[in-house]
Amino acid sequence: MKTTFLKLITWLRHFLVGSFYNHKKVWQAFPVLFEARAELTYPIPGLKKTISLNYRNERESCHSMTPQGLTLTENYLLISAYCHDHQHRSVIYVLDRITGVRIKTVILPDLPHAGGLAYDPIHKKIWISNTSEKHAAVAAIQLSDIEKYEKDPITIAYQQKIILKELPRASAITYDQGYLYVALFTLDNHGKFCCYPLDEQGNLELIVDDSVVKSPFDTLAIPQKIQGVTIYKNLLLLSQSWGKQPGKIFVFDINETADFSNLDEAIKIIETPPYLEQIYVEGDQLYALFESAAAAYHKKAPYIMKDVLQIDLVKLFKELFGYAAK
Repeated sequence: MKTTFLKLITWLRHFLVGSFYNHKKVWQAFPVLFEARAELTYPIPGLKKTISLNYRNERESCHSMTPQGLTLTENYLLISAYCHDHQHRSVIYVLDRITGVRIKTVILPDLPHAGGLAYDPIHKKIWISNTSEKHAAVAAIQLSDIEKYEKDPITIAYQQKIILKELPRASAITYDQGYLYVALFTLDNHGKFCCYPLDEQGNLELIVDDSVVKSPFDTLAIPQKIQGVTIYKNLLLLSQSWGKQPGKIFVFDINETADFSNLDEAIKIIETPPYLEQIYVEGDQLYALFESAAAAYHKKAPYIMKDVLQIDLVKLFKELFGYAAK
């Protein structure tokens, strides 16, 4: 009964937004990716209107919120978005991960691009990519603070905001086994990828008498135009997108790759619809977020993705090239 109910909700959602025809076109254009799709999808909220705060801290409707980051907790799917016109504070949409219904919109205290979200399930903490003058930064919010957040037009407080020394921007982030991974988006040169361990309290440790964090590991080079990063067992997945051309997901074997910026070392390159942003893995499922339905892009995007795309990785890897993640 529960499965039937969820399928009915999904069908009604697609019917109301008129996405059946669009989905058919996308499936035909990217058959390899969509043959491994899951039935459950999550609607991207706030594409037409989001209530936020302007520079004067006044409650106002924003019509240019652009989705960027994505992560899942035990009970929620979180999507970050920024105002493309830079007039309103960035937000995090909180969706019920079973039904896909938006529960609330959390208003951030500033206007970051919010290009990435990461969830630390051990310390129940959400990390958000940010900037601080010439350096990258990450900000942290306790999941409990998001759960207690009211719908009144106020901003939530960061528990911690830390400057990262190696990078000028934190374009994409992910969490895996006690580490926060941060990637830099670049247009022309190779991007960068850094790894930061978390302490027993789930915090990044500050350098003594300083306000920045330095990675204890080497900085890795990655391809240009990377929008998202995630880890699946022994695989590193990087999402690349820029403009109207198809996006790509680069798949590297972590144990066998010497240079992650060398695409010849990728064990697979998967084409996706354009305007691909963050990707996130939980279990054997890959979740992909697109910004093509946002006001800034929907008139020029060849394909409009109004939902978070969910992909079965076991099926995708098995059908594509017979490679099973260890």
